[in-house]
Amino acid sequence: MAGQDVRTIGILNMDMSSTAFQLSAGMTRLKSYIRKRMRDPDQVEDIVQETLVRVMEQEQRQVIDRPLAYAFRVADSVILSGARKSVRETGLDGPELVCELPLADEVLDYRQRLARFEAALARLTPQRRIVFRMRHIDGKSRQEIAQELNLSIEAVKKHLVRAMADLTLSLEGDLGPVGMGNKDNG
Repeated sequence: MAGQDVRTIGILNMDMSSTAFQLSAGMTRLKSYIRKRMRDPDQVEDIVQETLVRVMEQEQRQVIDRPLAYAFRVADSVILSGARKSVRETGLDGPELVCELPLADEVLDYRQRLARFEAALARLTPQRRIVFRMRHIDGKSRQEIAQELNLSIEAVKKHLVRAMADLTLSLEGDLGPVGMGNKDNG
């Protein structure tokens, strides 16, 4: 157990930011919280470390106002994620199945990526943004867009290609496989 505490302290000492300091100060409470929710006490330290890693990674992307409160939510997500994985591996299918809703940190990541996409979309020229929205959000054909906006099909194609290129450049870190997030969180 002492070796595991040293690893946990090592994670926090990598960057003794305000977040790390607050997490360090609340470590006993966090461990107790996790211990009460775990069936296997041997996994508590692994859950603590995974929680700390996720919180510190998130802190690299945004300011966390209440790091310890956020850590409790992330710990719940890590525990639920582990339970889901266990259910999938064992093939159990019973009344104790975990909720299939996305985890809190997944929802937060999705919302941040959506906000970055909307900001990138807002930076497009007005005509390009309208054409992009009509095609990819409203689902209209190039022909319909051309008729509605009094443009040639070639102009519509040009706007779509350039919009995709502009968005790709703006969102380079977010364009990975679904669920992978941006480059910062792996």
